Amino acid sequence: MKKLFIAVLILVSCESANYVPPVTAEMATTGKRQHVDVAKLNQGRTLFVHRCIECHTLPPLWHYTPKDWTEIVDSMSHRASLKPAERDAVIAYILAVRATER
Repeated sequence: MKKLFIAVLILVSCESANYVPPVTAEMATTGKRQHVDVAKLNQGRTLFVHRCIECHTLPPLWHYTPKDWTEIVDSMSHRASLKPAERDAVIAYILAVRATER
């Protein structure tokens, strides 16, 4: 029983550390922006999950400030082969999550 509890605790910890929330309608209207297209946010989430995890685990979205995230994504976009519009979508997704959660 103790081993099962530890295994479940480890799995839950890993999941919460790499939690990448799905896009919601609220994300499209929250924050300093008037409106961000839900399709752009979905694209940003998909790119964040698939391109970033190719090299490392996904960092918690609240670990860095919005300014830090913009700089991080800008500096990593060439490694992830992100086009400018894709880079903008990833940044938009991260900032939208930070504006609506926590």
